[in-house]
Amino acid sequence: MGRELVAFFLPLGCIGLSSVFIVISLVIFLFYKFKYNLKIEFRNFIGNRFVKYSYISMIIWMVCMLIVSIFNNGDNQTFAYIQRMMMFFIVGIYFCSLLEKEKFFLSIWIGLCCASLILSFDNIYSFFVFDKWRPNSSFLGNPNKLGGYLILILPFLLAGLYKYYSRKKILLLGLISSVLAFIALVISGSRGAMGGFIGSICIMSVILLTRNFCEKRKYIFFFLKIFSFMLVVSLLIYYLKPEYFIHSNDSERSRLWISAINMIKDYPWTGVGFGNFNNIYINGYISPLAVEPRLTSPHNIFLHYFVNLGILGGSSFIILIITQIYVLVKNIKNDFSQSIWIVAGLVSVLGMVIHGMVDTLITTRPYAMMYWLLYGVACCNIIRDEVVDEK
Repeated sequence: MGRELVAFFLPLGCIGLSSVFIVISLVIFLFYKFKYNLKIEFRNFIGNRFVKYSYISMIIWMVCMLIVSIFNNGDNQTFAYIQRMMMFFIVGIYFCSLLEKEKFFLSIWIGLCCASLILSFDNIYSFFVFDKWRPNSSFLGNPNKLGGYLILILPFLLAGLYKYYSRKKILLLGLISSVLAFIALVISGSRGAMGGFIGSICIMSVILLTRNFCEKRKYIFFFLKIFSFMLVVSLLIYYLKPEYFIHSNDSERSRLWISAINMIKDYPWTGVGFGNFNNIYINGYISPLAVEPRLTSPHNIFLHYFVNLGILGGSSFIILIITQIYVLVKNIKNDFSQSIWIVAGLVSVLGMVIHGMVDTLITTRPYAMMYWLLYGVACCNIIRDEVVDEK
């Protein structure tokens, strides 16, 4: 049981509660490493060609960020980004060195269920106690951050329901976690997150149509049922609470995007630099019709990196995202059950991209750590047949 705790604690350390859980995970890992003289088979992870594509694109982005930050007089956040990306490599080390493959995925999934329960209970509790629609999260901050975070986790919760359907006690944990996460997503009132989740499921359904796996219709219908359910819920909410979808300041973002594009035109190569956006925005680019001047980003993940890091930083970020999508799509196997974590990872990445059209959550620490952890889990699914289980 002790070895399973290594993977179990990782998701709990990525919800903004406390990084102590990650420290505990690493301490347990080191304990087993030295007590049993475990061999770290990290080369099994980084040696896979698709994983290589992933970390090479990560390195390119970090190098571009570092170079640009030297010249644009902005905050150099390269090392902060690298710290968050370490979750990807930690997951790979654990998978290759410590646990049996299936126990690894199960432990991570149970950890995700517990992390989801903590966030969902907090949100639902705040909703009833303060009688407030869209309450702030005690761990992540504003409700948009919570919504974006939940759509990262939800695909993996649903994947676990499919994977562990025959294990009733574990299935119950997953059902409760998934239902409460969806309720918390609705209460968060994050339209971008809801749209990101629905959109990613639609795109995934189209991708699955192009694959030649067994019982194709069964799984496509499964995704379409989820889509239909969320669409019906969305229409019902729109009927009962139209302000959920229509906000008085909706036009603010379109004006902000136009201002950001004008800033990119004037600072094309190195951008304005992290930490300088608001000062430059209000001193020459803010729209006369703008209501909120205190903004630190253009509320679009692609505009965010182009305006702060210029063409070099923005283009390398796009290359990173395209690489991740390519790696995951390429490795969806004909046997759907063998690709379940890859499919979950792809839905999470697509959800991040779609939600990123109206927000910049990947710039926040807990969100980024969970994003890289989950992408690492998906990559572990890619190499699972190449790793020999510990005897």
